[in-house]
Amino acid sequence: MDREDLIAALERHETDAAGHAAVALRAGASFRVWAESTVPASRLLGIWAWRAQCMAEDGVVTCKDFERGLPDLRRAGDTQVALGRVDLTGDSRLVFLAADLSSCVAVL
Repeated sequence: MDREDLIAALERHETDAAGHAAVALRAGASFRVWAESTVPASRLLGIWAWRAQCMAEDGVVTCKDFERGLPDLRRAGDTQVALGRVDLTGDSRLVFLAADLSSCVAVL
């Protein structure tokens, strides 16, 4: 996946987290998309919902958008998604893309 295609997918998603990732990409942030391996969104939801719960219980503050991203991932159900990562200054955004890479499903 090239940078411009990822930016377009993020901009169509219209969440703050997706917008921050798109801005970072336009500024030259590094990124990676694991397009060759997709999994059901529900499998990743379980992992990230548990992670969000553990972080909340431990009082860890994060810029991950669990409040919006987890419901988006839940709505995707068993749809196959590819995972991506956009590196931000001091952190990163996880990007969940439709298997064909045409759209963004969720951003954490």
